[in-house]
Order: sequence, then structure tokens, then C-alpha cells
Amino acid sequence: SRKQKEQKAKDASDKLDKENKRNHPGKATGKGQPVGDKWLEDAGKEAGAPVPDRIADKLRDKEFKNFDDFRKKFWEEVSKDPELSKQFIPGNKKRMSQGLAPRARNKDTVGGRRSFELHHDKPISQDGGVYDMDNIRVTTPKLHIDIHRGK
Repeated sequence: SRKQKEQKAKDASDKLDKENKRNHPGKATGKGQPVGDKWLEDAGKEAGAPVPDRIADKLRDKEFKNFDDFRKKFWEEVSKDPELSKQFIPGNKKRMSQGLAPRARNKDTVGGRRSFELHHDKPISQDGGVYDMDNIRVTTPKLHIDIHRGK
């Protein structure tokens, strides 16, 4: 139908717009939230886990060339934080020190998506801040997919 074609065109345009914004430089903003010693246990629940305030303090006002650059620095900072990094097994600590996201538990993975993911609470396509750490949540791949499916 015409309506479906229009929706498809809008979805494609939104996706392109979102990719463009993710690939643009920007400055990190936001405060994050205090987190405890079971930080990523919330990554599979509701909206996911918040950006820890200690990590937000390290990244705030820094310039990033794109969102991939931000994600890499985010995980590197988590690996350097003694309180947060002790929550991870050695293999995941090593991944984070290389700027890679830690692996999620098998039951929280979907297909090839095996690592924790950064989710924008307010979608980038709806003007959600790409580098606003109060708009970013850490999710498991499974939760991230469910959120975008509207579950």
C-alpha cells in the first residue's frame, strides 16, 4: 500500500539521519548516575543500566570524532575504574582496556550480537543527544532488540 511505502521511505530516511549524526563529532555532556557493585545487572532490565557518574565525570566536555570513538573511550574508562572493573572477569577487563565492550552472558546475546551495547533512551532520530550521557544506557543485546521492537 501507499502508506507502507511512505513509512518505509521515512524509516530509511530516519536511519540515514541517525547514522549521519552518529558519525559527526560532538562533545560529551550529562552527569550519569551513581552505581553500585552490581552495575550491569540492570543492563538486561527495563531501560538498561545508566552511565556511571564517575565515568561521566571523566568524559564530560571531551570532544569525540564520532560515536564509535565515544564508545571506545567509554569502555576504556570503565576498565581503568577500580570499583567498576572489579565487577568483570579478566577476559572482559582485557576487552574493555582495548576499547571493546565486555561480553554479555550467553542467555543475553542474540546471534552475533554478544557484547553489551550502548542504547540512546531518546532515539537519535528524534533528536536524542548522541553524546548526552544522561540519554545513554548500557543494555544487553537481547534487551536492546526488545526495546527497539517496542516490547
